[in-house]
Amino acid sequence: MKLYFVAGEASGDARGAELLRALRAREPGLEFFGAGGREMQVLAGGDFLDWADEAVVGLWDVLKKYGYFKRQFDQMLADIERVSPDAVVLIDYPGFNLRLAKELRARGARAKIIYYISPQVWAWNRGRIPKMARWLDLMLCIFPFEQRSTKNPA
Repeated sequence: MKLYFVAGEASGDARGAELLRALRAREPGLEFFGAGGREMQVLAGGDFLDWADEAVVGLWDVLKKYGYFKRQFDQMLADIERVSPDAVVLIDYPGFNLRLAKELRARGARAKIIYYISPQVWAWNRGRIPKMARWLDLMLCIFPFEQRSTKNPA
């Protein structure tokens, strides 16, 4: 089974590394691909981009690095198509990862789209919930107050 991960900053890399370790311990034959930071790259091996040091905060930083992020976005889409993973696991970093999920869904990606460490929709922008329900196959929450819901808000 092949899994493609995307984590965009240091905290996502740390949580992603924990997840990779747990998955590898449970299922040693899993293949890991994607983009994250140094911790995830070490665990995943060869075909894994270290880009978490490029994380930005605020609109001005995003605008200054727009070309870089657009290239990374396009490269990840191409990589996902090339690798043909069973699942794409998006870790936090909602500004980038929700756009990636939307584009994967629009392109008819066959991989399951899983979000690990959900965006703080409980604190802001609850309007994203119906969209996320359309783009994601599974949302994995880590906080006890993010209750499980059997309702589809879409």
